[in-house]
Amino acid sequence: MNPSRDIDRLTFTTPTGPRRCPVSLARHTVGQRPDARTARRCRITGQQSDVTGLDLAALASAAEQELRAAGRPEHAQHEQAYLKSSLEHIGASVPVIRALAKRIRRERPDLDVSTSFALAEELWAKPVHERRMLAVVLLGLYAGSMTPADLDRVEPLLRDSRTWALVDGLAGDVAATIVLRHPDEPGVDATVRRWGRDDDFWVRRSALLAHLQTLGRNGEFHGWSRFCELADAMLDEREFFIRKAIGWVLREAGKRRPERVVDFLAPRVSRVSGVTVREAVRYLDPADRDALMAAYRRR
Repeated sequence: MNPSRDIDRLTFTTPTGPRRCPVSLARHTVGQRPDARTARRCRITGQQSDVTGLDLAALASAAEQELRAAGRPEHAQHEQAYLKSSLEHIGASVPVIRALAKRIRRERPDLDVSTSFALAEELWAKPVHERRMLAVVLLGLYAGSMTPADLDRVEPLLRDSRTWALVDGLAGDVAATIVLRHPDEPGVDATVRRWGRDDDFWVRRSALLAHLQTLGRNGEFHGWSRFCELADAMLDEREFFIRKAIGWVLREAGKRRPERVVDFLAPRVSRVSGVTVREAVRYLDPADRDALMAAYRRR
C-alpha cells in the first residue's frame, strides 16, 4: 500500500461531543507545498471554557495530532540531530506547520492577540519542537495587531527557545513587526536595548533581529541608529549566531539602502568578522563590495 495515500482518522472534541475527521497522512518535506487533501482537512474546534471561551488544551492537542499524522520519523531524526535539540521531534515539515497555523486563524475567528498568546503558551508547554514551531508561526500571524506591551509576552518564549529555529521567528517576525509598527514608543526602545545587554546570547541575537523589518516601504529606517549602536557593541563577540545576525540585518538593509551598510562597515572593517562581512556585502554595488572585502583581507 502506498503510504502517501493512507488515511487515518482522528477524534476532535467539539461543544456537542467528539466527532471524527479524516486527516491525510501524505508525506511532505521542507520546500514542498502540502497537497490538496491536506488543505481540505476538517477544522480544529475546541470546547468552550469559562476563561477564554476556548478549551486551549483540546485545541493544542488536536493540532498536535495533525502534526503527528503528517510527521516522518526520518525527518524528525535528522532535524533533531541537526539542531542538537533536546525536544521531541515528530517530523512534520515547515509547510505543514504554516498551513495548519493559517487554517487555525481562518477557522477560529474568536482568536485574537490575547488568546493567540494563550494558545501559543499552551502549545509551548509541551516539549515538542513542532508544537513550539506552530506557536511561533501563529504569533507571527497576529503580530500586526500587537502592541509594545506584547514584547513582554514574547520574551519568556525567546528565553526558553535556545535554538535559532524558534528564536528567529519570534524575533525576526513577531518582535520585528512590533518594532516596525511602533518605532517611536519608549517602551520598545527600552526593551530592545535591554535585550541587547542580556547575558543570554539568544536574547542579544533577538535584539538585532528585531530590526529586520526596520526598512519601511518608502526607504526610511526606523531604529537604524539603535541597530548600529547594538551591532557595534557586539561586533567583537565570537559567538557565531551574533556575528551572523549582524550580517543578516546589514544584508537586508543593503537591498534598498546600500550606502547605510557601507557607512557602517567602512570604519569597522578591522573589527568585523568574516561571517558578518560576507553576509553584509551581498547586495552592495560591486565596487563597494570589492573595496570592503579587500580592506577586510588586508587587516
